[in-house]
Amino acid sequence: MDVDRLRALAHPGHRRSTVIRRALAAALVLAAFGSLLVDATRSDPAVTTFAHDLPAGTLLTAEDLAQTRLPEAVTPANVVADPSLAAGQILAAGAAAGEVVTATRLVGPDLVSGLVGGEPPGEEFTMVPLALAEKDILPMLHHGARVDVVGQGPTVIAQGGRIVTVGEEGAVLVLLRRSQAAAVAAASLTDPLTVVLSGGGFGPAPPGTGG
Repeated sequence: MDVDRLRALAHPGHRRSTVIRRALAAALVLAAFGSLLVDATRSDPAVTTFAHDLPAGTLLTAEDLAQTRLPEAVTPANVVADPSLAAGQILAAGAAAGEVVTATRLVGPDLVSGLVGGEPPGEEFTMVPLALAEKDILPMLHHGARVDVVGQGPTVIAQGGRIVTVGEEGAVLVLLRRSQAAAVAAASLTDPLTVVLSGGGFGPAPPGTGG
């Protein structure tokens, strides 16, 4: 009996051979599938991501950025592919680690276009920094919020501006029509200014200002 068992092990039957062939075929299929996945991942476009959580107003450095690959179907059209293109730019709103860096997340022309896309034609827009005299409003401000700039009196210096960035020290970057931005910059040299939340669009140029 023992001899028969040894012979059976040494000379496997048809059934055992079939099982072995099927196992080998399955392994080859899995290997081929894995190779396809690797090739597909390598062909995915490279995108830039934030390496860690960052607050609004951060001046981005190489250490703040990373690069990964994403399927083209889920890659935003305005993605920043090369981290070097984002380094040195200012982050408009807070970002979480792993988020994809897009042009509209950075202070620049694309961000301006995104904020004013629905506004009627008129003067060009520009950004003006503003140190707020009243810092209590800071927690209510965020990227894209509409605000009026107010001076002493109170006097409305500019209407319907859009918040671009909010700094931790009470400074904000406000997007305004060019003439209104000039009026705010001039007023800030002599008067304490602050902002109040508003619901309207960009207001008309203040009296006496040029285009």
